[in-house]
Amino acid sequence: MSSKPDSPSSDMDSFASADEEVKEMTKEMETIDIGGGEFSLVFLAEQFNRCQKNPELTTVEYITGYKEVYKFLALLGSVFGWVGSDVYAKIVTLEKYLEGDKKEHYQTIKSMVDYEIKNDLIKTKKKDDPSGSRTLLRLHRALEYIIGFLHKLEDIQDEGYCSGISREAYEATLMKYHPWVVQKAAKLAMGLLPTKKGLVAKVCPDGNEAALKKAHEDFPKAVSAMRGVYEATQVFYKDNNLLEIP
Repeated sequence: MSSKPDSPSSDMDSFASADEEVKEMTKEMETIDIGGGEFSLVFLAEQFNRCQKNPELTTVEYITGYKEVYKFLALLGSVFGWVGSDVYAKIVTLEKYLEGDKKEHYQTIKSMVDYEIKNDLIKTKKKDDPSGSRTLLRLHRALEYIIGFLHKLEDIQDEGYCSGISREAYEATLMKYHPWVVQKAAKLAMGLLPTKKGLVAKVCPDGNEAALKKAHEDFPKAVSAMRGVYEATQVFYKDNNLLEIP
């Protein structure tokens, strides 16, 4: 005996229920104006490319590029509140190191890691350790997910929903570092993601055909720039046995 297919109203009820649960779980996560104007894929790519011109990876450009990542997450609204608020907090912490009395040691990612290891500033068994290296590691892990998600955009059609590729990227990267309640919020939120066409439209809200076409071309360039920085950072942390610290 064949089962009766779900009705459209049933699907809408499930969608509305997920939407309400995500809003409840992310209600404390405020979207903050990080400054610097509107989101730009081109500027994001430029900053991550500039970051890796120095083989030690410049911290200022890393942070500036990551601010664009935050703006992208903010474009999606509360859907990405589960990661956006944490990204913002980590950016603020790193900026404090760049402005502090030891700022000369924080100009590149490698110099930061080397300095903090030499001075025993990374508490490898403390989850609340505020060291620059641990703080950036959190951003590093999130960047792997963002890269995986946006890379997979090329695999779906304009009318295809982003929820599936986002979940795949999350499960392969960031999920293992999250407690169950965060995993639940994240996966529920991803179910509310728009189609690929809708996502690109958020980047180009005026709907100009030339701008939309350019955005399609710029996404892979941004992914490539982020991946280059991610891979170099991965080497620094792996060489110092810091990748798996809690």
